[in-house]
Amino acid sequence: MAKLLLLLTALLLGLTCSLPALTFAAPSGLQLRLTHVDDGSPFNFTERIRRAALRSQHRRQLLKARITNTSPANLNIPVTPVKFEYKIDFAIGTPRLPISAVLDTGSELVWTQCRPCEQCVEQVTPIYDPSKSSSFSKIPCTSPMYAYELFKQFNPPKCQYACAYGSASTRGVLATETFSFGRKHSAKLTFGCSRESRGNFAGTSGIVGLGQGKLSLISQLKFNKFSYCFTPFNSSRSSHLLLGSRANLERSASGEAPQSTPFLNDTNFYYVALRGISLGKTFLPIPSSIFQYKASEGRGTVVDSGTGQSQLPQPAYDVIKKKITSFIRLPVRNMSSTVGLDHCFAVSSWPPPQLPEMTFHFDKADMRIPSTNYMYADRRIGALCLVMHPVDHNLTIIGNYQQQNMHVVYDLTARKLSFAPAQCSNF
Repeated sequence: MAKLLLLLTALLLGLTCSLPALTFAAPSGLQLRLTHVDDGSPFNFTERIRRAALRSQHRRQLLKARITNTSPANLNIPVTPVKFEYKIDFAIGTPRLPISAVLDTGSELVWTQCRPCEQCVEQVTPIYDPSKSSSFSKIPCTSPMYAYELFKQFNPPKCQYACAYGSASTRGVLATETFSFGRKHSAKLTFGCSRESRGNFAGTSGIVGLGQGKLSLISQLKFNKFSYCFTPFNSSRSSHLLLGSRANLERSASGEAPQSTPFLNDTNFYYVALRGISLGKTFLPIPSSIFQYKASEGRGTVVDSGTGQSQLPQPAYDVIKKKITSFIRLPVRNMSSTVGLDHCFAVSSWPPPQLPEMTFHFDKADMRIPSTNYMYADRRIGALCLVMHPVDHNLTIIGNYQQQNMHVVYDLTARKLSFAPAQCSNF
């Protein structure tokens, strides 16, 4: 009997190993672990905040360039050690090669570096070699995919795609390949096989775009929604990306009713209508015209997971700064060189003064965030700082620092953004 069981086990294992990757049924939903780019780094909390501030500055100029179709070469985009916030792990090819890529809700293309490389940037995992994968298939030059609107503005050579991310870029060929998420879920995706990459992608192989275009991961997997839940900035627990049926607010369990606001467009950027901002019970005197939506001019409010710290037009930032200063009777300090934040207070005794929650008043929805989501307290340097940045234009960006412990759902069918407070470390 023991020999029979051993034989059956061996046969089953052999059958399992011989199955092609795409025999798995398409899942109704997926949950993927997100890793922050500074996780596992030697940087202390102060340094992490400063690095996030630098990345946010880069991201602001990058989004502005994309939205207004301004040439990134004409912008003063700073070179930072890392220019993205979160990355995900998955596998590519047959046999499977584990790789990681940065997550970007503000772009569409899924791409990874490929051999042979004319120029590749450093990545932690081995570079994918399509010649060693039995499931790789190059898309013919005659395919209309190469005439896709996404690539036109970069004027790539014939039979190649090209995309720019400020001072970073990718160029290569389009292909299809098997992508595997976890042990059981695989799908055939169109992706960019990058032969030339420039910039810094946090040691990953490329980018996974979650925009609204047809080449994004969410569109190709035919999921109608996705969500994320970011753990606190100084937490050691993982954040998560949820796709399809997993992206529902039933998991939030905060006791608060979910809020929903409609999307204003169908481009790669997730615009929402911001009507105003409150601090505590005070509706701040910010002219509503500052938040007026006009995508062609780069105006309006974008919810973006790739921006670390929120960006507000200077007049709105000044009103918030003035109101916070009225709450805190402490000396004001500019700590741009230390933590990358220009509105801080010197704190000599601990704990620092408490501040009320802040509310973003969207169309039909209010996002209430605690003071820990807009202020940064650092006992080591004796400072309390506003974690937002002023900008000289009218593009408001709600960054991920303000979305900590908030389950945020992007519903592409219902065309709405929904959210509710959550303990993201429990996901």
